[in-house]
Amino acid sequence: MAISVTLQTALQSLLAHQTALAVAAQNIANAQNPDYSRQVARLKAAIPIPDPSLSEGMLWGQLGTGVTVREISRQYDALLMAALRLSSSRVAHQRTLLDGLERVEALLSEPADSGTNSLFTAFFEAWRDLAANPENIGSRAIVLERGQSLLSRLYTLQQQLDYEQTLAQMRFRQEVDQLNLWLEHVARLNEQIVAARTVGLQPNDLMDERDATLRQIAERLSIQVFEQPNGSVLVLAGGHELISGARFRSIRVVISGSFPSAAFSDTNDPLPLGEGLLAALQEFGQQVIATLRQRLTALVDAFAQAVNALHQTGYGLDGSTGQPFFVFANGRWQLNPTLQNDPQKLAASATGSPGNGDMAVRIAQLSEQPLSALNGQSVLEAYRQIVGWIAARTNGVRNAHDAFSEVQRFLQNRRDMVSGVSLDEELVDLMRFQQAYLAAARVIQAVDNLVSELLQRL
Repeated sequence: MAISVTLQTALQSLLAHQTALAVAAQNIANAQNPDYSRQVARLKAAIPIPDPSLSEGMLWGQLGTGVTVREISRQYDALLMAALRLSSSRVAHQRTLLDGLERVEALLSEPADSGTNSLFTAFFEAWRDLAANPENIGSRAIVLERGQSLLSRLYTLQQQLDYEQTLAQMRFRQEVDQLNLWLEHVARLNEQIVAARTVGLQPNDLMDERDATLRQIAERLSIQVFEQPNGSVLVLAGGHELISGARFRSIRVVISGSFPSAAFSDTNDPLPLGEGLLAALQEFGQQVIATLRQRLTALVDAFAQAVNALHQTGYGLDGSTGQPFFVFANGRWQLNPTLQNDPQKLAASATGSPGNGDMAVRIAQLSEQPLSALNGQSVLEAYRQIVGWIAARTNGVRNAHDAFSEVQRFLQNRRDMVSGVSLDEELVDLMRFQQAYLAAARVIQAVDNLVSELLQRL
């Protein structure tokens, strides 16, 4: 009996260490897979059997029957993964918002010679030059040209902001569509994991795939994940169920106000976004772009109306008066075509005398003159405050992004320490399991030699 038990023990050792070698090979193969969690073959002694030859008195002794693989476990820390999901939401939120703010900063082009501030300054300087020589047709043409350049720049800026708003809305819809695909994928993975666990399997790779998908979802909105006893996960967003077992709730885009929102398709309840890419897109569209457009519109309206109020009381070289410098047509401010066709009608005089440039001086002084429509700020001060607001907002978001990214790097390093694959460690295990496998093979060879010699003696 001892020989057969020895042979069985050696065979069990061969199989167990063969499995351990396969697990080490799987780890090595996935060493560069960022979503992979290291697997470990947990060995345990096989169930011993009683052997009369080991009896002492009336008690029989037990003979070991080798080793078996108890389980192939997954190196995983649930609390660490929850912290990583939260960090992913925050980093994605700040990164998305920062990308948008940096694009807006580039649109403003400040400080730069081609920026709006420089065009405002050039416009008022042209009026000062005209005040010094009000009868010069060339100076009048320059005023009109600078005014046209300024309006074109302001109109282009508003168009670019509209385009940024449209891009943010399009991306919001695309991300909601992608979110639905990931929610469905996690539900399907839940179903497969529960089925595997039911028949006694350990679906480590499926669980890795589910964790990676949950991190993608967490980048879009804040979620809470609770693992269930059967191996599935319950996913909530702001207390609302998103995924439960093999069921998931789809999300739809709701058009409301200046920017779309998200709601559950089955109940139409609003989806709490928390932090993440979707909330950042909504914040960018509703707060940054909408506020910037509103402030720029107020600035342009106040500027155009202030210039018109003075220009309409002045006189041109031909004695004409009452002409506005800007006209509002087709939803935007434009240069008065009458002035473009006849620069002599440009009102530089306050008295009607052709050599008088007092009205040009007053219009030039609007650059620093407080306006009630701008809350007591001048045109240049109001525009600089807009630029400063964007710069301060961008700087604050950049600092937050850097801080959250540092936390995420720390958590990712901790995750790699727990779940990551070390090639050096795997190579050591590979050699260790190889030696154990070869030793078990030597045991089988020794038993074979004993049996052969016994048969020869019979």
